[in-house]
Amino acid sequence: MSPYAVPLLTTLGGAAFAFCLGRFLGRGRVTAEGDYGSQALSIIGAVLLSSFILLTGFQVAGSWSALSTARSGTYDEARALTDAYWAAGGLAAADRTTVRGLLRRYTADVRTVEFPELRHGRTSPATWQALDRVRGAVRGAVAVRPDQQAAKTAAQSALATVYETRTDRAAAAKAGIPRIIWLAMVVSGSFLVAFPAVLGLTATPRHLVALCFAAAAVAFAISLTAQLNHPFREPFGAGRTAFVFAETRFGQMDAPQR
Repeated sequence: MSPYAVPLLTTLGGAAFAFCLGRFLGRGRVTAEGDYGSQALSIIGAVLLSSFILLTGFQVAGSWSALSTARSGTYDEARALTDAYWAAGGLAAADRTTVRGLLRRYTADVRTVEFPELRHGRTSPATWQALDRVRGAVRGAVAVRPDQQAAKTAAQSALATVYETRTDRAAAAKAGIPRIIWLAMVVSGSFLVAFPAVLGLTATPRHLVALCFAAAAVAFAISLTAQLNHPFREPFGAGRTAFVFAETRFGQMDAPQR
């Protein structure tokens, strides 16, 4: 199923929900003057609307901020990987080949193995092990000359940044809106849509169209919040572009040595 199908289906579902309420609960005639207090209805409607806006607004803003942080983290990690790759160039020939090969393997694993797992809220144990092998290779590298020692220290520092950004990514993948907030959004949105029909909406075509439009907007807001709640899930989530860029940089750094 296309990632765009979920918002579309929920939006249409909200409109259908509103149509059923308006059609079966609404009045078939204009409400008589004085049946309801207009001021009381305005207050109740404003409370319902503000409650829904408060819930969805905060969640959309928070989720968008988390998504931006997750996307930025992928570029921070990719930059640290290229720094480690560059630093490995100062190691002895055998160690340089080993470390750079392991860095390429780890980067490819993140791009091909881990990102599908991130969409389900988890990281890849195999990719963690690939990074551990890089750290082990750097730690075991022979550093006799001062320039080799400096290269080894620089590579270890860059790898520390990789571990930090990777841990942040694992935390972001598992984070999410509490279920009680989802329940509150759905309940408040449903009451907001049902409010006119329950109190006697005149079931005319114009009124039904207006109610359906309002319900579609409510359903879209909830669906958008759900999509943004997963920082690594399509269509809005952070992608693999940063790691593709890192692999390109690896090739550029290898080119002068060929």
